[in-house]
Amino acid sequence: MKKDFKNEHRMLESFSYEFLVACPNCNSKSKVIPLGEHYPYSTGITKRFICLNCGMTNEIIPKNNSFNQSIISYSSNWNEGFKNIGGAFDWYFGYPLYLQILCCGQTSWAYNLEHLEYLKNYVQAELRECRPYYLSVESRLPLWMKSAKNRNAVFNAISKLEKKANQN
Repeated sequence: MKKDFKNEHRMLESFSYEFLVACPNCNSKSKVIPLGEHYPYSTGITKRFICLNCGMTNEIIPKNNSFNQSIISYSSNWNEGFKNIGGAFDWYFGYPLYLQILCCGQTSWAYNLEHLEYLKNYVQAELRECRPYYLSVESRLPLWMKSAKNRNAVFNAISKLEKKANQN
């Protein structure tokens, strides 16, 4: 029986309660977490970086515009002063994600273990529902990751990331 994937229409924002990042001091697995609501449109919420290896910490309260709204950039590039959604880094400090790997000549990444599991379920499915919600994770995945010819390579990369995440 073929594995299938039922669209949950999850947006990238639903995984933003925790970012596993590489510590800029010691390169160990670290976390960026919100101290309150995790959705990017929430304002006035402190975001905290914590490294359990070297003890480095950092906090930030993201800036708002003159209308007291979050300043958000949807880009794969880091822009200082914005909440940056969509690249291989956390949204607030710009630290590189711990869960990233080169695959099929591209960088595959995930914010945390739940995000990685969601990607794994999508990639290994041979049958996928049509018409995903236009802002959902599955609708925004690059074509190389969705391609059946790359399924094994992407699945193996995800497996390596799972092992890496569970080592520390």
